[in-house]
Amino acid sequence: MQTTSSQPQDAARHRRSLSLRQTLLLGAGLAILLPALMLAYFQIVSRLDDQINLRVRAPMQQYADVLSRGVAVAIWNVDRGVATELVDAVMRNPDVVSVTVTDEYKEVFVRKQVVPLPEGQILKEERDVIYNGSRVGRLVVELTAGRIQREFMIDLYKLAASLVAQVSISFAVIWWLFDRRMMRPLRSLQRGALQLARGELDQPIAMERNDEIGELAVSMESMRTDLAKLIAERDAKTAALQNELAERLRAEQALGLSQAKFAAIFDASPVALSVSRRGKEITLLDVNKAWVKLFGRERADVLGASGEAINLYRSTDDRTRLLTMLQAQHDVSGFVTTMQSNDGKTDILCEISGRVITIDDEALLILAWEDITAKAKYEENILQLNASLEKRVDERTRELSGALESLTAAQSELVRTEKLSALGSLVAGIAHELNTPIGNSLTVASTLQDQTADFGEHMAKGLTKSRLEQFVNNIREGATILMSGLRQAAELVSSFKQVAVDQSSVNRRVFRLSDTVHEILLTLGPGLRKTRHAVHSNVPAEVFLESYPGPFGQVLTNLINNAVLHAFGEDQAGNIYLEASPMDEAWIQFTVRDDGRGIPPANIARVFDPFFTTKLGQGGSGLGLNIVYNLVTKTLGGSIRVDSPPGKGACFTLRLPRIAPASDA
Repeated sequence: MQTTSSQPQDAARHRRSLSLRQTLLLGAGLAILLPALMLAYFQIVSRLDDQINLRVRAPMQQYADVLSRGVAVAIWNVDRGVATELVDAVMRNPDVVSVTVTDEYKEVFVRKQVVPLPEGQILKEERDVIYNGSRVGRLVVELTAGRIQREFMIDLYKLAASLVAQVSISFAVIWWLFDRRMMRPLRSLQRGALQLARGELDQPIAMERNDEIGELAVSMESMRTDLAKLIAERDAKTAALQNELAERLRAEQALGLSQAKFAAIFDASPVALSVSRRGKEITLLDVNKAWVKLFGRERADVLGASGEAINLYRSTDDRTRLLTMLQAQHDVSGFVTTMQSNDGKTDILCEISGRVITIDDEALLILAWEDITAKAKYEENILQLNASLEKRVDERTRELSGALESLTAAQSELVRTEKLSALGSLVAGIAHELNTPIGNSLTVASTLQDQTADFGEHMAKGLTKSRLEQFVNNIREGATILMSGLRQAAELVSSFKQVAVDQSSVNRRVFRLSDTVHEILLTLGPGLRKTRHAVHSNVPAEVFLESYPGPFGQVLTNLINNAVLHAFGEDQAGNIYLEASPMDEAWIQFTVRDDGRGIPPANIARVFDPFFTTKLGQGGSGLGLNIVYNLVTKTLGGSIRVDSPPGKGACFTLRLPRIAPASDA
């Protein structure tokens, strides 16, 4: 009874007791706080006394000594003015509360007092006033320690605040250390102990520490592994016993059902099966319904007989070969032979598979018989059909090859026509552009010729200085105009020649990208000036390519012509922007962007397809962008993509290598 009643009391005491963290923190807090409070108290009291003695009592004694000597003469001479001046000098000290001087008859000689009296402790110092060895009066000086006490209280508040901060920081650090170094590891160990108590032994108790808690964790982990090993061994033995018991039960049940199951499965199998005894003679022990149906023989008539006796094989040689294979290999697969029905009139093409097994020291031969007569006929028909199909496929392949060659030739002719058309437009534009500077030069030359003839006539009649100067000025001005026109024509011819040479051949060379773009724009200038559109080029001069300027020129020409043809409306003045920027040491990016109406989303994926155009019969062949795609991806070794945000035109972005791959052309 005592033991039973003491258990609730122990449990109640356990619930009322503090936790380890609370106990340690409370002890650490008291150990920090109590010494700090006691030390602070003694320091504060000692400091206050020292300050009062230093700043109040010592000055008060000095004032009393000085005044007692100073007022002695004033009292003897009954000179209140001098005494008052001395007292006023002392009263200038804010700590002085009152000064009282009385004569030998205890009547007030001089008295000064602060009104109202300040707060704080009042200290008093009294002196007898002695003159020539005789007592002539008495001096009382009172000072207050209020100012010192107020300053002390301020310092006290600061000290208290610093003490609180120090204790708080100490508590926080101790709390953090306890939590990190003790409580968390202990909680982790507690969780591990609970897992052990619940039998959860698959989770390791891992704690990499080199202190006592780490040693405890190692011990618990060792205990966990030992328990896991013991429990695993116990479970393994239990499982083995259960498996053995289950195996015995299954064996007993199987022994009772095996014969019935085998008979049912054997007889219900859709495959013709036979079981024979393999001894001196191969005799049939059993056949299933499928075998009886296949060969048209009654089961009772064939049991105990051999295949030869019941005249089952069309050729006895096939039977001999089958038995020889079984004797050598103990199994056979896919053996094809011709059997015969019961009446001997119908041939059955069978595929035989089987194996020799041993049961209770008795060799049994199990054979499966599959009628493949219809299958063989199907295979023969399929072979004939395949031969016919191969012939038809060859004929169709030849037709498609011819069509493909025709289509390829047509596409090549269209591409050549497209290039010739572009070249014709280019030549016409250059011819028109050359007409102006050459015409101007011809006019200037004829004018100079007339002026030279006129100058010759004037020379015969007599030449004046003014006439000579006029002739020289006219010659100089005409030469300037003539050189300008001829230089412009030469520049056009040079650019056209360079572009024509580049586009008529696939020559690889190092070229400045900005120069090539300038030459191409110069050749396209006559055609562009007939439109309301402007081309803006922003290509850095420091970008060089070791590539094929001809294919690049064709790409740029086709992209600009595509923008002029498709990007803008009839009355719209559009802009085409050419920009180039280095991507890294091996690649550059070149963009052709317009501010036109853009490309419909449904057409974005088809713009590079051959013969795709939205202006068939209106100047569009559908091959321009396909040529661009092939040149960029194959000849120039780069890539191209098109973006067309709604309302922002179309942008073709070319990613080109600085050094193009070698061309097979």
